[in-house]
Amino acid sequence: MSAAEPRIYAYGIVHLRDGDNLASAPSVHGVCGSTVRALPCAPLAALISDLPAQAGAPLEEVWHDPDRIKGMILDHHRVLQSVADYRTVLPLRFGAVFSDEGRVATALVKHRQALWETLERVDGAREWGVKIFWGHDRLQPRLTRDSDAGAQTQIEAASAGRAFFLRRQMEHRVGQDIREAIIGRIIDSRRLLSAAARATATLHIQPPAIHRRADEMVWNGAYLIARDREDGFFAVIDTLRDLSRPSGFDYELNGPWAPCSFADLSLGGA
Repeated sequence: MSAAEPRIYAYGIVHLRDGDNLASAPSVHGVCGSTVRALPCAPLAALISDLPAQAGAPLEEVWHDPDRIKGMILDHHRVLQSVADYRTVLPLRFGAVFSDEGRVATALVKHRQALWETLERVDGAREWGVKIFWGHDRLQPRLTRDSDAGAQTQIEAASAGRAFFLRRQMEHRVGQDIREAIIGRIIDSRRLLSAAARATATLHIQPPAIHRRADEMVWNGAYLIARDREDGFFAVIDTLRDLSRPSGFDYELNGPWAPCSFADLSLGGA
């Protein structure tokens, strides 16, 4: 297949229900500015757009252009977000490219059962992200004071060598208390948040260069929340914030997102 042949880009899958008028959905523009449309293949429909010939070079070549890839990834997720605002969409992995609509329809038929089952699991729900941060400047001084009752007096009365040993011992104890406090906060938070979620996923801890906060990120998770249970989920977050703030912890809520963390699907491509 030459690069000049028309290509189709696929973003995600939605249910195709009786009386469903996908044509009335808000207009969305996808990669390379092409308008996104629905390709019905009952009981599903694929969200697709045309990929212009000049942008449809082999993906192996595209991977070597970071700026181009970054733009396409942003377009891919923007489309999913736009659709997720008004209906459940099952995200596909970035890079699902087909030579024509017939190939997309063939892939839908081939993977129909798996797509339907996964879409049913996420139907009526959205993804919310929760990040937990801890402030070193707030938690460590508190734990140091708690474990410092008689230790400082012993250190001051000890010889130089003994004082050094006692000081290191106290620092080790405080460090252990910090680790236990962080682990305990993560366990309690996951238990309470999971109880309000349909499904959960553990995400990678982000470095400061990405999250851009002075505090350290100690937990990053995704939660699939039914729309009618979102208020209860938010209430749990508020409670955790109130309880944890004096201890130096903070919670960052982000979303809602299309359920990308709960659908690792690819239609292949041809």
